[in-house]
Parts: sequence; structure tokens; C-alpha cells
Amino acid sequence: MAKSTASKAERAAKKAVKKTHAATIAAAILFLALGAAAGFFTYRYLTKNDEFVLRGESVVWLNVGEEYVEEGAHVVSFGRDISAKVAVGGDELDVNAEEIYQIVYTVEDIRWGEYQRVRTVIVGNPEGAEDYRNG
Repeated sequence: MAKSTASKAERAAKKAVKKTHAATIAAAILFLALGAAAGFFTYRYLTKNDEFVLRGESVVWLNVGEEYVEEGAHVVSFGRDISAKVAVGGDELDVNAEEIYQIVYTVEDIRWGEYQRVRTVIVGNPEGAEDYRNG
């Protein structure tokens, strides 16, 4: 009996698919495309002024013993300034040790995800510092 019911259901489904008018399918595809386009343009409009930038220079040169002033980063997400949410990590800076340090800025936000910015701090003239002079 179950076999008979399944085949009746199968036949009913096939019959319903055959009855679907081509215009209905075309309209469904058109509305799907329009909805996707509207979503894309809305997202672009809402995020057009968003930014995640370092304040100050991306490469900072210090003499050994010179004070480092943290300038932070500026973050705008969906038109709101969320700079206060920026987490600063990376290398622990020692201004008394000649070295190249990386300061990493991240923000937990749906817009920026795992995006990050990096500031390089060069103390003194360590090996490899020349690579940062012109670039």
C-alpha cells in the first residue's frame, strides 16, 4: 500500500511541476535577482564611508631610549565610529632595545571580521631596518 501512495505522490508532484507556467519561473528568477541586487546596493550604501586606518604613520622610527606615543587606529563600521573597540596587540615594545616591532590592531565587529592593521616600530638601526626606508 505504501508503494502505491508514494507513486501517487510522485505523480502529483510531477503534475504540479508541469503545471508551473514559464512566466512564473521567470518572475521568480527576476525577483531573486532584484532582491540580490537591492541587498548588494544597500550594503554598499551603508558601508560607503567605513574605514579601518592607522592614526599616524604605519612605520615609526625611534632612537634607542626615545619615547613611543601610541596613536591608535580609527574605525568606522556601518557609519558608526567604533575606534574605542580597537584592541592593540603584537610585540611588546622595548624602546631601550634595538629591534623591529610589530604593533597589531584588531577590532571585533561584523563588518571588519578578522581584519587587522599593523604598525611597524623600528628602534635604533637593527638588521633589516633598511627594508623599511623607502617602502
